[in-house]
Amino acid sequence: MDPGLQAAFRHVERLLMGDMAHPGLTLHELERLVGYPAKGSGPLSYTLPPSPELKGVQAVRLFYYPKDPALQLIVEVEEFSGRRHLRHFRWNGFTWEVPEGHKDLRATEELLGFQKVGEDYFLGFSREEARELAGALRRGEVPGAKYLLCPKCSARIFYAPGTNPVGVACPACGNPTLLFKTLSPGERKDPLEALAEEQKALRQALEELLAYLKRKLGP
Repeated sequence: MDPGLQAAFRHVERLLMGDMAHPGLTLHELERLVGYPAKGSGPLSYTLPPSPELKGVQAVRLFYYPKDPALQLIVEVEEFSGRRHLRHFRWNGFTWEVPEGHKDLRATEELLGFQKVGEDYFLGFSREEARELAGALRRGEVPGAKYLLCPKCSARIFYAPGTNPVGVACPACGNPTLLFKTLSPGERKDPLEALAEEQKALRQALEELLAYLKRKLGP
């Protein structure tokens, strides 16, 4: 593992778990950092300030999920190359622990790319997280979720907090021009149906434009 990345993981471990000189970060202190509950019910984020221990990485971010008792905290370490490494934690009442099936802060680096669940793609999520989000999408439980829509093949790409979607190409067809979308409250519409409606509206707009040009320019 890169020395700068190792130093960042050690810094995060001391922050969360504490050492001989300093106690670890408590749940209450994390809530204060991210602004919960004043800023809403989450997910909420906080970027650690620059420090000598973090000079080898682009940023370290804490994402807090107050409504999820099984997975309350995701730590994201971003390299200068843009690669992101995620670690998952939950508060057991006394300290932070790693949920079963997830890696601890001393584990080897992890790069989360695209995960496909059903017809949708998920960027920056573990396989387990992608499945959970896919289920929540089917139930209409995640209004306001951000995603990219491919106008060519109708694929939807949901991206994790802190993931930079700029420059992402469609994993299904390779189309580099994707549309930024936000899931409406209660929206569970089939992406093919949504794309058909957009194409219909576009055709109508083009027909109106052609009719206008014919009136102005003649046949």
